[in-house]
Amino acid sequence: MLIDKLRKPLPAPTAPEPEQPVSDPVPGRGRHRLSGPSNDTVFRPLLQSLAAGSDPVPHAAAAGRRLAEREVPLTVALDVLRTTYRTIGEDPSFEAIRILCQSWTECTLTYLHASSCEDHGTGLATTPHLRTRLTELYRIAERQGWYLPDTHILVLAEPVAAQPCDSQLANLGGAIRTAFRDPEVVARLGAVRVAAIVNVDDHFTEHLGTLRSLIGYWPDNGEPSTAGTPRTKVWSERLPTLSDWSDSFVNDLALG
Repeated sequence: MLIDKLRKPLPAPTAPEPEQPVSDPVPGRGRHRLSGPSNDTVFRPLLQSLAAGSDPVPHAAAAGRRLAEREVPLTVALDVLRTTYRTIGEDPSFEAIRILCQSWTECTLTYLHASSCEDHGTGLATTPHLRTRLTELYRIAERQGWYLPDTHILVLAEPVAAQPCDSQLANLGGAIRTAFRDPEVVARLGAVRVAAIVNVDDHFTEHLGTLRSLIGYWPDNGEPSTAGTPRTKVWSERLPTLSDWSDSFVNDLALG
C-alpha cells in the first residue's frame, strides 16, 4: 500500500569523496592528521599550528596581511581560512576570523593611505595631502588658541625649466627639508611646483636665503641665455585667514 511505501526509511546519503590527505608537518605528532586541498604557503603556518594544537590566531593575522599585500579580496581570504580549518574538521573560530579581517583591513588601508599621500614620481607628498594637513593645522590652531597665519607660511619653489622632471622636483623637496627645520609637509603642488608648510620664526628670512643658495644658479659656462640666472623661482605665500579658504588657496597655486 502507499502508506507502507511512505513508511520505508529514506536511503542513506552517499558519502562524499574523501579529500586527498596532506602530510602531517611533524610525523606522529599533533592532535590531528592534516587533510585537505590547502597548499597555499600563506596558510601553511596556520595549518601547522592547527595540527600541533598551538594557537593559530597569530598565523591568521599574518595570513590576512600577506593576502592583502597580494591584493586578494577579503571574501576569498575568508574562504581559504574556512577551507584550512576544515582540513581538521573544524570551522574557523570567531577570534581567527576577526584577526584575519582586522589585519587584512589595516594592511589595505595603510596601502591606500600611502598611495593617496605620496606622489609616486617624486616621493613627495601629494597636493591632496597638503590640503588635508593644512586643514588639520587650522583645527589645531583654533583648538589651542593661536592664529595659524602668524605661525606658519607656505614656501614655494618652481624650476625655470618649462617641464621639470620628477627628479628635479624631488631635489627641490630635499633642499627645502635641508633649509627649513622640520617642515610640516613638503608636497608636489600641481605639475611644476613644490610647496612646503614651514614655521615662521626669527630665522625665516635666513632659511629662505639658505634655500636659494642650495638651489644655486646655472654655471657661468652654461648657455648664454641662462648663465647667471636662477635655476628655480622661490617665494612664500601667507596662509589664508580662515580654514574655509585654504582649499581654494592651494588649488589656485597648484594651477599656477
